Parts: sequence; structure tokens; C-alpha cells
Amino acid sequence: MRKPMLTSDQLIEHLKNRGVTFSIIPEDEAKTHLSQHNNYFKLSSYRKNYTKSDAGENAGKYINLEFAYLVELARLDTEVRHLLLQMALDIEHFLKVSLIKAAEDRMDKYHDEDGYSIVQGYLSADELPAGPDQIKTSRKRTESYKKKLSQNTHNPYCGGLIHSYSSDMPIWAFVELISFGDLIELVGYYSKKKGWNPPVDLKSLDRVRQIRNACAHGNAIINDLRSFPANVSGKQGVSNTPFFITAFLQNAKITKDARNKKLSNPRINQIVHLLFIYDTLVTSYH
Repeated sequence: MRKPMLTSDQLIEHLKNRGVTFSIIPEDEAKTHLSQHNNYFKLSSYRKNYTKSDAGENAGKYINLEFAYLVELARLDTEVRHLLLQMALDIEHFLKVSLIKAAEDRMDKYHDEDGYSIVQGYLSADELPAGPDQIKTSRKRTESYKKKLSQNTHNPYCGGLIHSYSSDMPIWAFVELISFGDLIELVGYYSKKKGWNPPVDLKSLDRVRQIRNACAHGNAIINDLRSFPANVSGKQGVSNTPFFITAFLQNAKITKDARNKKLSNPRINQIVHLLFIYDTLVTSYH
């Protein structure tokens, strides 16, 4: 069922009916905030961090929740989002460095890599046996690559790179054009094809990709930091967390009880993976 679009006054009344109070930021200032600084849909999402009364006349209403708390959480979220995005971009950069270094080392040791064959092999999906799966994967990778070329031909930041290399793309140029998701797939390809051991876990990298995309698109990050019981459907269970993550937290003096509680939240779980990979992969401010 569709929800009606409400005015700022109506939204404030709706918040009051849900138990949100306006003692710190008065209603007239709250109205200005909703009109000029943030939208209700995003701001109200931070309510998830607060509990509701389950009995009495206030049943279903939030407990001790001020509108000002939602505003402050939104402000903190912006800072967290900017920080995590920068960390994810650093991870992406050093992942490219590691992959190019692996290709250089192979060229030096086995003389079967020239920086071009890795790109050609990836696009043709030559790590897969000949057949429908190889054709499908090759088509997907090639179409994604061609789309990047067509979208960025006149881009002032990478158009020159495309002009110089589009007819025969080497690895050092290719990684500057593809998405983070494609980069992770390329790392997986080279690992499988050449037996290279990547410096970080690919599944953890995918968690970083999700955080990176959420931050880049302005999605709220800390609007739901609740812990979840192990039996809640669709949530990241602690049992699914790899040992190197729990060991990382142990070394940081995080207790087992705190680990079990916090890692049950998929957002915190992903952030911890990002912190681990950053600590493992990033060696400088380049």
C-alpha cells in the first residue's frame, strides 16, 4: 500500500506520535531542518538504533528519543561515510598495486606475462573450460569493459587513457577503467589462472565493495547498529565470520561476548572486514 506524502508539519506530528520529543531542538527549528538540511526518510531511519516501549500507554513509542539525537546521528554518519569511503578507495588502490606487482613478478620469473595477456585472458575467461559457461562469462566481462570505454571516451580524467590503449589494453591501464567489483573478479581470475595467492580474502573484498558503494551513493551507514540473535533470518551470523576476523578482534582486545554481539550486525561485520583489509593491505598514504 502506498504511503502518503506529508508536509514538514505533518512529519513532525508523525514523529511525536511515535514518541520522538523536541526538547533540545524545538519544532520550528526541526521543521527548518527537514525542509533545508535533511529529508525525513533518511533522518528518521536512525530511529532503528532506539528501543520502543512494549507495554503501557506508551506501547509502540520510542523511549527517550529526541529529534536532536537523530540530527546528530545523521551528522556523525556523514563523517563515518567519508572516512570509510576514503579507506575503501585506499584499499582499491593497493589492490591494483598488488595485482600489477604479481604480474611483474611472474614476467620476471616465468617470462609468460607481458601485462597484456592477463587482460586478454580475463576477457576471454580462459580460466574456464571451453563451453557455455566460458562463453557466458566472457560475454559478460567484455560487455562490461566495452560499456566502460563507451561511457568514458570523452571523460577528461580517463578519456586520454582510453584513446591511447583501447585497441590493446595492458593491465596497468585496464585497472584504472574497471569497477571495484570487476577488479575483485580480475584478482580472482589471476589467482585461479596463475596460482597467485592474493594478499586478502576475496569474500572480504566484496564486503568492502558493498561499503564503498553505499558510502559513494550517500546511503546511511550507522542507522541500524542493533545486534541480532543468531536465528534471525537474513542476518550475518557470527558463525559465518572467518577466523582471521575474530583473531583480528582478539588482538585488538575485543572480548568474545562483544565480538559475538557486534558481529551479528551485518553493517558492523562489514566494517570490521574493511578495517582488517585496510590494516593488511594499505602500506602508505601513496
